[in-house]
Amino acid sequence: MKSFFVITIFVFLVIVIFTIETAHSGPTRVGNGDDGGDLESSVVVTSGILIETRDEAVNLLKQLNVPAVAGLGQLLPETEKAELLLVGRNVDLGKLNSSPEGRAEAAEVAKSIGALSEKFQPVYARTFPEPHAATRFFPAAMMLDRRQLVALHIHEALHRSLPKSLRENEKSVSRITLAIVSNGTSFDRIKEVVSGELRSGGETEAVVVENPSSIGRASIVEYGYRSYFLPEAQKSVAPVSSLHSLKSFLYPFESDSFGFGVEFTFVVLPQRSYLGPVGISSQLRLGMWGRSDIDIFGALHLNTLADGEIKNTPVGRDTASLGVAIHRESKLFRFENRIYFTGASDATQNIGGVEYTHRFGAIFGARVEALGRTVLSDESMLEWGGMGEVLLVNPREIIGGAQSEKSSRLRVVSVGPEFAYTNKDFRYSLNGRFIVDSTPGTSHDQIGDLIGNGVGQGSWGAAISWKF
Repeated sequence: MKSFFVITIFVFLVIVIFTIETAHSGPTRVGNGDDGGDLESSVVVTSGILIETRDEAVNLLKQLNVPAVAGLGQLLPETEKAELLLVGRNVDLGKLNSSPEGRAEAAEVAKSIGALSEKFQPVYARTFPEPHAATRFFPAAMMLDRRQLVALHIHEALHRSLPKSLRENEKSVSRITLAIVSNGTSFDRIKEVVSGELRSGGETEAVVVENPSSIGRASIVEYGYRSYFLPEAQKSVAPVSSLHSLKSFLYPFESDSFGFGVEFTFVVLPQRSYLGPVGISSQLRLGMWGRSDIDIFGALHLNTLADGEIKNTPVGRDTASLGVAIHRESKLFRFENRIYFTGASDATQNIGGVEYTHRFGAIFGARVEALGRTVLSDESMLEWGGMGEVLLVNPREIIGGAQSEKSSRLRVVSVGPEFAYTNKDFRYSLNGRFIVDSTPGTSHDQIGDLIGNGVGQGSWGAAISWKF
């Protein structure tokens, strides 16, 4: 009996030793090219931006009702309850741009913990493609902004929560992440994308670098038309009947942080037509405030006519504007507030050999846009709502001839409806703009910004845009 007891103890010790040796050899189930070697240097995250952005990701998933999408039933708990680990806090990625010796040393350290791929690309995060695994963040992730971190939380949770046929497919995971975090997304849009990935079954692919920087807003191309309500002829500085425009706004660096746009216009007068102002615009996303995006934007509207050509046409004013926009949207609504400033500028006009100088005052503008949304199908929806805008304009002065003319400070308050129908990537809209209050005798003519505010007492318009 005693010998049997000794043998049993010996066998038990052999099993324990074998188990310990196996554990130290590293995990056997891996994902995203991951051998788990970074686990030994990780620190559990309990506060800070990673926790805050995880909460924002959870709120986004709840708001979009993502758990009700077939195939995404486990995405919310995997996002909300996953342990967060910070790996390689002492890794200095800045040394990768230093001397060859410093670069080699930093790369070796970064690679040893998985923070750098074999192609010297930074790794933002890793996870095992199995339920309840932790999300491990690397130093490069701390250089991302809040919106990108929200996308990264969802991206890694998808690797754990999707069906086995998709969870290790980086392309499928990226497409589903994009469908969830894009501006203007909806439950039906997410459902459509996930359904397509499930039908195709995905392609087997393992990728180390998970870069969410391509996630975000879509580029657009748009054609628009506006017809103006003109004041009495003798009170009109710019008797423009209508305006055609063609514009594009692109995100050229595969990022939703910076966009650049160009707009061309064609102006129609009662007696003639001509090439109108050219618009150049840009927008830079600063980050998020709660669940709203904060952007700064700028625009140049450049006149294309020489001084001698502008008789009986809008005076040739060049404008420069700078402002801040706060934007929030969901499948049910879209809101945007804009505050901007347009600088003062001069333009000259030669009529009958007499030169006139038009001095336009600086403009302060505040604009609110609000749209409700009704989903019609997986591919279409209706939008309805409108805008309101207040413009405060410094005095406008005309100098030349026998006398000069100067206005007081002007105000223009306008409102307008908007109705739109979206089908897949195309959007068709109708809109209006009407002055409801102003300094007596004032119209949009006195502002001198044809692309921005137009002329007359208002306008109605239509547009068609393609999002890609």
